[in-house]
Amino acid sequence: MSDDRSLDVVGLGKLAEAIPDQAWSSVVDTACSTFQQVIAPITALTSGTGRLIEAKFDRLVDAEKVIASQTLLLAAEKSSRSKRKRKGQPKPSIILKVVEDASSEVDSTLRELWTNLVANELVDNSVHPEFVRILQRLSASDACRLIAIAQGADTKLPVRTLRAIGVRAVMSMPTSFTDAHLSSMSLIAKAEGEWKLTITGKAFLEAVSDPTIE
Repeated sequence: MSDDRSLDVVGLGKLAEAIPDQAWSSVVDTACSTFQQVIAPITALTSGTGRLIEAKFDRLVDAEKVIASQTLLLAAEKSSRSKRKRKGQPKPSIILKVVEDASSEVDSTLRELWTNLVANELVDNSVHPEFVRILQRLSASDACRLIAIAQGADTKLPVRTLRAIGVRAVMSMPTSFTDAHLSSMSLIAKAEGEWKLTITGKAFLEAVSDPTIE
C-alpha cells in the first residue's frame, strides 16, 4: 500500500503554475535539500559516480526534482524500517538510473514500484540492473497484469512478496499485447495453457516489493 505521505504528482505542472512563485520555490528548495541528505552517504563513498548523480539531479527541471527527491526519501524511510540484514553498499548505478527515470514518472502504481526497488537496493544491495531496465519498459497496466498473474497462479512466491508489492491488480482486462510484452521480457511464459511467472518474473516482483513487510 502506498505511503500516505507520497506526493501526488499527477498534474504537478499545473499545480506549479497555480501556486505563488515563492511557495513553489520553497517546495523545490526543500526537494533539493532532501535529495542531498538522502544521497550524501552514497556520494561520500563513490566520488566520481556520486558527482554524476548530483549533476544528473541538477539538470532536472524543478518538477522532476520534487518527484526524484520524494522517491528517494520514501525509499530511504522504507529501508530504515526493514528488518532485513544490511549487506554491502547500494550500487550508484542503480541510484543514477532511478534519478533519470523515476523523476518523470507520474503514475502512482509505477512510483510505488520505483520506491520499493530503491528501498531494496538501500537495504542489501540486492537489485540487479536488469530490473531497472524492466521497470523502465512497464506501463501501469503491464505491472498490474503481472501482479494479477502472480496472485492468480501457483507462483511459489512467498506470501510476503504478494502482500508487499503494494499494487492492486484491478485495472482493465489484459490485452494480447500486454501478455506478449511481458512474455518478450521473459517475465511470464505459457505453461499448461496458462500464463505463469518465470524465474525472472518472480525475482523482479521480489525486487519491487516493500521491504518493510514481513
